[in-house]
Amino acid sequence: MSENELSTIRIRGACEHNLQHISLDIPHNQLVVVTGVSGSGKSSLAFDIIAREGQRRFLETLSSFSRQFMGKISRPRVETIEGLSPVITISQKTVGSSIRSTVGTMSDLYDMLRLLYARIGESAGSFRLSRSLFSFNTPVGACPACEGLGLEEKISLEKLIGDPSKSLRQGVLTPTLPNGYIMYSQVTLAVLNEVCRAHDFNIDIPWDQLDEEQQNVVLYGSARLKVPFGKHPLESRLRWTGITAKPREEGYYRGLVTIMTEILRRDRNENILRYAESVPCSSCHGKRLNSNALSVTLNGMTIDLLSGMEITNLKRWLTGQSWDPSKVAIAEPIVQRMVRQIGLLEQLGTGHLSLSRPSQSLSGGESQRIRLVNQVTSALSNVLYVFDEPSIGMRIR
Repeated sequence: MSENELSTIRIRGACEHNLQHISLDIPHNQLVVVTGVSGSGKSSLAFDIIAREGQRRFLETLSSFSRQFMGKISRPRVETIEGLSPVITISQKTVGSSIRSTVGTMSDLYDMLRLLYARIGESAGSFRLSRSLFSFNTPVGACPACEGLGLEEKISLEKLIGDPSKSLRQGVLTPTLPNGYIMYSQVTLAVLNEVCRAHDFNIDIPWDQLDEEQQNVVLYGSARLKVPFGKHPLESRLRWTGITAKPREEGYYRGLVTIMTEILRRDRNENILRYAESVPCSSCHGKRLNSNALSVTLNGMTIDLLSGMEITNLKRWLTGQSWDPSKVAIAEPIVQRMVRQIGLLEQLGTGHLSLSRPSQSLSGGESQRIRLVNQVTSALSNVLYVFDEPSIGMRIR
């Protein structure tokens, strides 16, 4: 192989998708941009030819036993590729990102911050500090109410109530079926009317003409009279052949929201989730951690306050601290790593993000650039990185 071939990726006869026998040389150790109009084959060249073949060749170096767990990568439609390095692809895709993933967990910065708190955090309590205490993904640190999600689900009145000018009989409540039965109510419309009449209104009055107390009877129940449960009236049940109509269970009407909330907590099925919304946890107020973790401070700051800062401001805070002389040797190495990592993120236009920002809320470009920083600091060499439009969503200041 000539010197020129050693310094390039040599592609001959690429025919994948829209590519029609394309041949080209791509230099090593340079930033190379593949550009062109939509449908010209940019992704086919970068991902379906170069990336796929690089990954396929790497898998071939593994034992047959290991390969059976890796899946099979098909050979791309290309005559020859020479001078190809091991390939790592970094795409924009955030699909499948865990609800527990944040900018901090993605970039490893939150792990460093947890270590800093575990090593030199100040606690008024007698409990032992550990990194696990500051993790919302472990039982030790997570808020017990929301299990570290920072959110709780509740039935949304906005999703439950449709056109407020309609009455209950007309279907103001969105779970109303075509036959008039209100799903989850556990009572017929006639029985619900009895409950309403006990509170001096009926199911034919428009919803927006009911006062709050009357609306709450429908939504949260009433203890004024006992009623029979079931969605079929007695007359219908008596007409069923081969079935003996049994006396109905009776009790107080419990209210639509009350019943739906119980179902939501017990069984997060697709139907009930249509009427639910996520709100900040009423216990930790979205901080994800339990009270023990949130009581520990670092120079007067709790970990949720630091992780809620824009990382540019977090770097400024870290570099502006004076550490206790007995803690300098422990703090400085961790702080230096964090500052270096944040500096790279700033260079890539993500300094406006906070460590607590959920990864699911990131743009494809933001997510990709955070993953890029992890690769840059991995100390690997002679690796070919393939990116999918890494500048998308970049903020210029």
